[in-house]
Amino acid sequence: MMVKSLKIVLLFIGIASAQSPDELYKTAQANLDAGKVSEAESGFNSALQTDPTFAPAYLGLAHTSMRMGDLAKTGKLLNEAIEIEPENQSFRDESERLSELNTLMSKGKRQLQNGDADEAFETFRIALDKFPNYPGAAFSIGVTHLRAKKFEDAVTYFRKTIDIYPDHPKAHSAINNVAKNYFLMGLQLYKRGDLDGALSSWSNALDVDKAFHQAHYQIGVIQSKMGDKDAAILSYENALKINPQFYKGYFSLGLAKSSMNDNDGALSALQSAVDIKPDYDKAYGAMGDIYIRTGNYEKAKQVLNMANPNYVRGYSLLGIIYADEKNWDMAISSLKKAVTLNDKDSMSFFRLASAYNSNGNCGGAKEAARKSADLKSRFGGSWFELGVAEWCGGRGNKAGALNAFEKARNDRDWRKSAEHEIDKVKNPQKYEK
Repeated sequence: MMVKSLKIVLLFIGIASAQSPDELYKTAQANLDAGKVSEAESGFNSALQTDPTFAPAYLGLAHTSMRMGDLAKTGKLLNEAIEIEPENQSFRDESERLSELNTLMSKGKRQLQNGDADEAFETFRIALDKFPNYPGAAFSIGVTHLRAKKFEDAVTYFRKTIDIYPDHPKAHSAINNVAKNYFLMGLQLYKRGDLDGALSSWSNALDVDKAFHQAHYQIGVIQSKMGDKDAAILSYENALKINPQFYKGYFSLGLAKSSMNDNDGALSALQSAVDIKPDYDKAYGAMGDIYIRTGNYEKAKQVLNMANPNYVRGYSLLGIIYADEKNWDMAISSLKKAVTLNDKDSMSFFRLASAYNSNGNCGGAKEAARKSADLKSRFGGSWFELGVAEWCGGRGNKAGALNAFEKARNDRDWRKSAEHEIDKVKNPQKYEK
């Protein structure tokens, strides 16, 4: 069996080696005509390995190099062909054509550098018409359009460049840059509040590059803002299909699903976010929100305690949990950490004041309530807790308490509670047991 296999291999080798340079040339030329540039280059080189003096193979390689955009190499290969067959007029004609192409390209580049975009476009157009297999002409037209901010036209010619030579590195990069330009324009419009303009710009980015995951994501952000959560979820999922490591996409997907009461889907997405980025505090906070909302305080504590020790919102949420459990010492401890890390957190100061009042620490409550009121003077809750602390169960400052409760009354949400406390201060005998 082994001998038989060896014979088959040797037979194929013999057939391959028996091919004439002319046969190898014809196969390579067919590959070049079909746009199989690498195969063509390999075939022409095989012809030359068989016969290093086979001039047509050098011509084929010259055409291949032109197809790859390398005019300098094209010229050297044509000279090789001419040296082998100096009497061959077709080789000399090709050399003259190459000289014309070099002249056109140099002229067009000068015109573009001098700011003569229209003249440059016309020069490159003539070059492309005369040499449709030279990708540099199509690419240069694309660059001309790009400088004029005619992005759609630029992409058309960059794609034409790739049609001529699929592995053209600059054309692929240029297309990516156009997509990035659309994306950055969308961000600018978004920052200015032009949501429709931003959506349009990001859609253009995807028309250019469907794999631009950030454009899918940003479209989802706007769709979410507009209230279309289903569309937002689809956009986030499209982004994640392209880039499964995009943790921000999982975070936003989790928020969108949470807003639709898909708690399991939300928690799964948020877990994916922290699996990718273990120090992603915002995801732990969002998971904590869901667990608090569903009454699963133990799971909430677990995920919040996994967050960074400097994550302010984590301590604030833990304060809410402990307060709801009436564990005032732990509530105070957590909220004190929150306000230490962020002394502009009005709500944490408010909750800290409430916890102090519930724990009988009127002095601590007054200090926290005043800081909360300083930060957010129209919020009745701060004044309410200040009033409770000032009154301190009848042992404190009656005037200070009434003044604070009056300010709490200005907030409609706290009016009823404040009026009840005012009545307790003014008529304590009604509430004596």
